[in-house]
Amino acid sequence: MKLLERYVARLAAGLFIALSLGVVTLFLVIDFGDWLRIYTGKPVGDVALLYWYRSHVAMVQFAPAALVLAAGLAVTVVRRRGEWTAMRALGASPLTVVRPIMVVACLAALGLITFQEFVVSESGPKIDRLMVERFDRWGDFLTVYSPRRWFRVGDSLLNVRGDSNPQRLEDVRVFQMGASSELVRWVEAGRLTWLREGTWQAEDATELHFDGAQARAGRKGSFELALPLRPEVTQLAVGRPEWLPLSVLQRQVSLMSALQLPTEPTRFAIHHRWAAPVAAVLAALIACLAGLRGQKGASVPRTLLEGAGLYGSLFVVAMISRSLAINGRLTPPLAAWLAPLLLLPMVFWLARSASPTGTATSGS
Repeated sequence: MKLLERYVARLAAGLFIALSLGVVTLFLVIDFGDWLRIYTGKPVGDVALLYWYRSHVAMVQFAPAALVLAAGLAVTVVRRRGEWTAMRALGASPLTVVRPIMVVACLAALGLITFQEFVVSESGPKIDRLMVERFDRWGDFLTVYSPRRWFRVGDSLLNVRGDSNPQRLEDVRVFQMGASSELVRWVEAGRLTWLREGTWQAEDATELHFDGAQARAGRKGSFELALPLRPEVTQLAVGRPEWLPLSVLQRQVSLMSALQLPTEPTRFAIHHRWAAPVAAVLAALIACLAGLRGQKGASVPRTLLEGAGLYGSLFVVAMISRSLAINGRLTPPLAAWLAPLLLLPMVFWLARSASPTGTATSGS
């Protein structure tokens, strides 16, 4: 049986690699056609470099779909060749087919997580920068990559206009608000330097106090300023959460919480990094079980349509769950793991309802 399982594993792995390369290539060709007008007259090397990085991102996006299709096709090929009938004659159980495909699926899922962590985290931002620097297409670049300028700090609003270095903020405005959200104090400083917990040193600063419409001058020059702001504010990462490494994302959650910043997109990205491959593995298992229990003759077109429909449904669920998480309708962990949770009942139902007569059908 080990020989049979190795054969099925090689078949599934070969189909997964071929489908991944094929789907990614198809996407890149279509994408190139859509953007051809902006590439006209640009150096070929710049375009090639851009699509080299885009291929990395596309691999993570479309390889899970290829995994689901490969699992279904592996079962279909085994049935169409009559090999499943021969396996059953030798006493093989459905696990002989399902187990090697699942091993390939799990290894592929772990590989995709690693690939996204170490490759896509570098390639993704390079795509955005190439589009700006070489092709003059800004999109949402400024929104995504601009450092955060406004912070809620206790009863104050902090505006950082200049560059930030570790434990130092340049060109700062502090607006202290009263109980009725009225302005009670305003501080303008050329630099804020962290001294100790809850205390910063304001340099080249001017302070004004407000009492209704009346304003009176306060301290000038260099003085200490009570501000419950952590110095790690300068370490807030910029970029798209779906491209940032997990190590960076996890550090951001506690920091953003301390700064009273929304953490839903970051927390969703952390959980989705694991949930998406798990959903792909479960979908591949469903494709295997459905292929083995099918009473009709094995059909490649039908398998492709079923696999595409299954993964298309997962994609729609992922988009909806992300929106629900960001808008606060679902907690980020629940939203990210919604797709795997929806697949589990189907897995159990197929596993329990698969009959020996149904799985023994060769379909040849």
